[in-house]
Amino acid sequence: MTFMQKREAQFLDALYLGVRDRAGFDASLELLGSLFDVTTAILLDFDAARPEVSAQATIGQFKGEAMQRYQRDFATLDPAPRAFMAQPAGTAIPTYRLLPEETRKPGVFFNEFFRPLGLEECLGGTLATTKGRFAMVGLQRTPDRDPFDDADIARLEALMPHLARALQLRRGFLELEGAAGAMSEICNRLAAGVVALDEHGRSLFINAAARKMAVVNDGLSIDRGGRLFALNRAASNRLAELENDVRSGGAGGIARAPRAAGRPAYTIMVAPFFIDHGVDKGKSRPRGVMFVIHDPLLKLRSDAQTIGALFGLPKGTAHLVAAIAANEDLQAYAERVGISMNTVRYHLKAAYSRTGVRRQSELVRLVTTALRDLTDHRDNGA
Repeated sequence: MTFMQKREAQFLDALYLGVRDRAGFDASLELLGSLFDVTTAILLDFDAARPEVSAQATIGQFKGEAMQRYQRDFATLDPAPRAFMAQPAGTAIPTYRLLPEETRKPGVFFNEFFRPLGLEECLGGTLATTKGRFAMVGLQRTPDRDPFDDADIARLEALMPHLARALQLRRGFLELEGAAGAMSEICNRLAAGVVALDEHGRSLFINAAARKMAVVNDGLSIDRGGRLFALNRAASNRLAELENDVRSGGAGGIARAPRAAGRPAYTIMVAPFFIDHGVDKGKSRPRGVMFVIHDPLLKLRSDAQTIGALFGLPKGTAHLVAAIAANEDLQAYAERVGISMNTVRYHLKAAYSRTGVRRQSELVRLVTTALRDLTDHRDNGA
């Protein structure tokens, strides 16, 4: 293997390792720049549905404030991207061949942005043009470097399929990472505890509510591997039994985990969920196991403003319903806020009419369920 081949191999290793790491992606671009004796290079990603330009990786002059200026003031004036878009994917060409008129009579972009950065020419190529997206690589040389030649073009074209594939993988990884982050945020807003294990019993996710329950160490805990277990032996055996049932293709079931001092037990649903590893449609998808934990002692904050918005209640009626949901006696509420029992009964009748219930117990159940489902439970709902 020649010295140049070794450097190309180092670049490819760094490129694919950088798919999951922005710093690694930038490092691979540093290696690419060294292959062509340039200090400035960029991977650009355009989306026809959005006006902005996304720089997936940059080195040299196209960083920080210069990139902000480019996106803000000069992206629409840059003639190169539109010219490169017209080229077949996988084709590399230097701008002195692609834009001979711009090279002979430089315009605003060249005179006011490109040349003041100390740059003279770009060797670029289209990596992909699909579904309104356009991706390209650009290597920018300084005036002291010789113009890009046919050997440079051939070398870049040989590497462009790898750049295109790595960029595609990185986009996919960032989308998955974003989706996972969103789902994590959503699950952390739930009142119920959620613990998810993969097909091998390894921890995939534990939401904030489950972690709080485990920290209390009153009936349930989570081991270092992220697995849920009950402190009561019989309950722990039941959880293991239901987990094994799910792994063997069953539907799981319900378990109860007793707590100390006669406190109401946790109720845990053990159920399957499918994990999509991108396997063939004809193959069965692996089954993970999820544990959904209900804490009967969870105190929901009876916020009158929230209750009023949920059920379209007037302010006075919403405050009464909030007090009822907090188990406050009607007489005590009337005395606390300084109203008569006739006014209390008026508000209660209005609440029944707006919510469609007939009894106070039904009203409490309706409000409690709505608050449990629609309240942000991070930091105890604060």
